[in-house]
Amino acid sequence: MAELLFRAWCAPDADVVASSAGTYALTGRGMDGPSLSALRGLGIDGSAHRARQFEPGHATGADLVLTATTEQRDLVITAAPSAFRRVFTLREFARLVPPGTAGADPALTVAGCAARRGTVPPVRPGADDIGDPYGGTTAQARRVAAEIGDAVRVVTAALGCAARPQPSPAERPA
Repeated sequence: MAELLFRAWCAPDADVVASSAGTYALTGRGMDGPSLSALRGLGIDGSAHRARQFEPGHATGADLVLTATTEQRDLVITAAPSAFRRVFTLREFARLVPPGTAGADPALTVAGCAARRGTVPPVRPGADDIGDPYGGTTAQARRVAAEIGDAVRVVTAALGCAARPQPSPAERPA
C-alpha cells in the first residue's frame, strides 16, 4: 500500500522511484482483497502489484528505505549495514523530519532525519510500527491505509515531491 500511495501522491515530474519488497514476501502474489478494496476507496488500482522479496542491494542502492515495522527496519539494516542512515520505519521518518525542511533537498532531509535519531523524545515501543493488513478484514485494511496515508503525506511533503495535499484516507468515501 505504501508504494502505491507514494506513487499516486507524488508529482508526475518528481525525480523519485518508489518500489517495495517484503522481508517475508509471498513472491509473485498480488494484494489481498481487503487491501485492494482499501486502495480502491482512495482511487488507486492495486491489482497489478506483485510481491517481491527484499534483497540487500535494494537498500544499498537506495537514497531512502522506509519499512512498516521496526523489525523490518532492523532486518534491512542487518542485511545492508552501510544503509543504516537511510533506513527508517515510515512513521519514524515522518516523526523525525526536521522542522522547516519540507521541500528542501531530499538528501538533506534524509540526513537531517538520521541526525535527529536519539535527539527527539522516545516513543513507546511499537509506536513507529504499522500493522500488516494481509489476511485481515476490509475495515482493518482501511485503518492500515489511513495510517500509511498519514505518514506518506508527511514524507512526500518533506521530500518535496507531493503532487498536491491529499485528504486523509479516513476522509475519503469508502
